[in-house]
Amino acid sequence: MAMKREVGEEMVRGGARRRAGAWVAALSALSLLSGCIESIDPGKAAVLWTISQGTDTKTIYREGVQVIAPWNKLYIYDLRTQESRLSQHVLSVNGLAIQMDSSVLYKVQGKALPTLHEKVGPDYYHVLIAPYVMSEARKIVGRFSPSEIYSSQRETIERLILAGLREKLRNYPITVTGFLIRDVRLPRIIRVAIERKLTEEQNYQRMEYVLDVARKTAQKRRIEADGIQAFQKIVQENLTKSYLTWKGIEATEKIAKSPNTKIIIIGGGKTGLPVILNADSGAGH
Repeated sequence: MAMKREVGEEMVRGGARRRAGAWVAALSALSLLSGCIESIDPGKAAVLWTISQGTDTKTIYREGVQVIAPWNKLYIYDLRTQESRLSQHVLSVNGLAIQMDSSVLYKVQGKALPTLHEKVGPDYYHVLIAPYVMSEARKIVGRFSPSEIYSSQRETIERLILAGLREKLRNYPITVTGFLIRDVRLPRIIRVAIERKLTEEQNYQRMEYVLDVARKTAQKRRIEADGIQAFQKIVQENLTKSYLTWKGIEATEKIAKSPNTKIIIIGGGKTGLPVILNADSGAGH
C-alpha cells in the first residue's frame, strides 16, 4: 500500500512538472513571437537591419504590422513635418549678446530613408540639423544691428538662415521647410532705446503724412481757384451785348412754349428783347 501511494504521488508530481514545462514553453514562444511583431504608426516608415546583411537598402517598411525575426531590428522614422525649437546666444554686428528663440521645420524624404539611416542614423536632428541651425544663426545674425534684429530685418534674417540650412543639407534626404524667429531678447537698456526710436519714427511718419495731406489739399485748392479764375476770364471776354441778346431770345422761346398763360410783345423792351406779361397776374389787379 505504501508503495502504491508513493507511485501515485510520483505520477502527480510528474504531471505537474509537465504542465509547468508546457506553460514555460508557451510563455517563451509567446515572448519570442511578440519580439517578431513591430507596429509602424501612421506617417512613419522603417528601415530593417538584419544580423546577416546589415541595413536593407532596397526595402522601406510602411505603416502597419510587420513581422521580423527576433534577432533583426526595425528602425522607425517619422516622415511628417516636424518642429524643433532652439534657444541660443548670438552676437549682433556690434558684438552685443542677444538671446534668440527659434523654430526649424523639417521632414525626412521617405524614398531615401535607407541612405539617411546609413549616413547619419535616427538621431539625425542632433547630428545634423541643430548644429547647422546654430551655425547659420550666428553667421547671419552677426551681419545686423540690434535694432534690425529686433524689428525691421527679422524676416530677412529668417529667409537667409533658411537658405543657408537648405544649402548645408542638400546632400542629405532632409527637407527644411521653414525657419522662424519666435523671440529676440535684448538687454533692457538697449530694448528701451530701440522702442523709443521706433516710437519717434512712427510719430515722424505720422506728421509727414499729415503735412503731405495738407500740402495736397492746398495744391488742390490752388488748382480749383486757378480754374475758376480762368473760367471767369473767358466768360468776361465773351460776354458781349449781342451774345446776351441772343441768350435772351433763346430764353424767350422756351418761356413761350411753356403752358402758363402769358402775353409776349416782340421788341417791347429797351434792349430790343421781347417783353413778357403774365396775363393771369394782370387779371388779378
